[in-house]
Amino acid sequence: MQLIKYIIIFIILLFIEKNLLQLISINEITPDLILIFVVIISLRETRITSTFIGFISGLIQDVFTTSFFGLSALTKLIIGFWGNFFQQPKKKYNLLFYMTTFFVLVFAHELVYQIVFRFGSNIKFYRLFFYHAVPRMCYTLFLAAIVYLIFNPVLWKSERTSDRS
Repeated sequence: MQLIKYIIIFIILLFIEKNLLQLISINEITPDLILIFVVIISLRETRITSTFIGFISGLIQDVFTTSFFGLSALTKLIIGFWGNFFQQPKKKYNLLFYMTTFFVLVFAHELVYQIVFRFGSNIKFYRLFFYHAVPRMCYTLFLAAIVYLIFNPVLWKSERTSDRS
């Protein structure tokens, strides 16, 4: 049941990212909704589940959005794996911890993505990082904060506690 819910959420986010985010883009920079999804999954689920979901969502994102096939799959897999290290036992995250975790993971994602992408292009690394990665990182962090403020009670509700209620 949980997997079906994640698939539905992923499809909705992919549709929004591919079709609607262009409306709110700033200089063709858009937030990475799939990255937000992967980080949240990594804070909720086991390491194997979050790594698998990170890889599959990155792979599907590659099919629809990027020209460097496999790069999003690689970076989302890494973030799904690393994000699990930030998990807290009771899965109750305050805004400061949540945003710090997001900052570290989104920064790592953009750094790995730009380093690998740099090998496939003629653009200098600093230009890629400061003109593409940093604005995208800031925009993604801003959207992650909004997601936290709107969906906080729903994001961290345990499936086991909701079954007992």
